[in-house]
Amino acid sequence: MAIVLPVLLLILFGIIDMGRLLQQHIQLTAAAREGARVGALNGTVTDVKAKITSIVGAGVPLTYPAPGGVTVCAAASLAGSDASVTVQRTFQAATPLLAWISRTTPITISAKGVMSCLG
Repeated sequence: MAIVLPVLLLILFGIIDMGRLLQQHIQLTAAAREGARVGALNGTVTDVKAKITSIVGAGVPLTYPAPGGVTVCAAASLAGSDASVTVQRTFQAATPLLAWISRTTPITISAKGVMSCLG
């Protein structure tokens, strides 16, 4: 029992970490999609970032890789052009198992949202 318990706890916390990683990825993907929607409706870059921050949370550090991290539609956008948002955040695993599997710590989560301009 003394040998099995640490292994079972490591597996349990690894499952919890994977669940947290999946939840944060889904949340970031939804935020990128909503940010692209705001950008497609003639929103500004500030509006897009504010919408993403409101979904993810104010205390979460986000990065928008350049170039093209946030692209919004202008008032006179051509049909067929797109608003796009690429956003990244870091994920710190609670157990060393996930960091050992991914070979990087912290893990970078990235999401992209694209919507057609409705100009």
